[in-house]
Amino acid sequence: MLLVALVTLSVGLLALSSWPAILGFILGAFGRKAGRRQLAPAWPTGRARTAVLMPIYEEDSARVFAAVEVMRASLAVTGAGEVAFFVLSDTRRSEAAAAEENAYRALLARLASEAGGRRGAPVHYRRRAANMRRKAGNVAKFLERWGGAYDFMVVLDADSLMTGHAIAQMIGTMEANPRAGIVQTMPYAVGRASLFARVQQFAGRLYGPMLARGLAFWQGPRGSYWGHNAIIRVQPFMQHCGLPDLPGHAPLGGEILCHDTVEAALMLRAGWDAWLVPGIEGSYEETPTNLLDHLVRERRWCQGNLQHLRVLRAQGLKFASLLHIGVGILRQLYT
Repeated sequence: MLLVALVTLSVGLLALSSWPAILGFILGAFGRKAGRRQLAPAWPTGRARTAVLMPIYEEDSARVFAAVEVMRASLAVTGAGEVAFFVLSDTRRSEAAAAEENAYRALLARLASEAGGRRGAPVHYRRRAANMRRKAGNVAKFLERWGGAYDFMVVLDADSLMTGHAIAQMIGTMEANPRAGIVQTMPYAVGRASLFARVQQFAGRLYGPMLARGLAFWQGPRGSYWGHNAIIRVQPFMQHCGLPDLPGHAPLGGEILCHDTVEAALMLRAGWDAWLVPGIEGSYEETPTNLLDHLVRERRWCQGNLQHLRVLRAQGLKFASLLHIGVGILRQLYT
């Protein structure tokens, strides 16, 4: 009976992951449309104001500003409207901070010397004096100072990379759907050369599109948020998605670590929609290069998801949000 129970739990975890992919395969193979349960990517009108945020912490400064430069150049030819890039640093080490400032000044010098003096999206750099609440606090501090100036914000991770076409389509999709609070893309892993990472990258490209189609059909407007490579409507996020401290002490109390799922739940509770739009291509991220780095990340996610046991008691959460949170908790308990 113990063996049956353990196998049932393991198979349940596999089923939770496999059935959305099977559904996505069926939808793709037969060309069926999901109708009202999908959003089609749209092109921007050029009237929206969008901030592209890259929060960083002790990162490779050359890689960070090179990614910003590439995304800015790619976005310049899209006519996406008023867009500005913000590199939001929580770096504490003085030598790393100096490297960031040098890389930023070098980028500004390159942009100033562009052929013909062509202007594009401005790039700003800000380093916080105190990195309270990690990435969520970094974004919140940006919103306190500059949130009122923008309609949307594209939130990235330090290892994110998106094409200008993808960013423009996300902006257009938000404009075309005024009840959309969050539009999430499907990011694909790139940029790593180790065998461990290459296997993950291959697997993501193989079944990722099927999984995205299945999830988009199943979730409809009651989707979740993965914390990066997504666009968010600024005003409702500022109004409804402030994060409280959980009661008690760490590891299950205090600051919410896995903030993204909770923020999506709060957005849905306020009556806004959260969509996954698999039709938006050109969204990328990096993955850990080895098993040890992968386990470090999983340990952090484990603590953050188990904290959500206390979030489940929040009043007014939608059933879909409870399901998203519950699946995350069960996944950690299984593994």
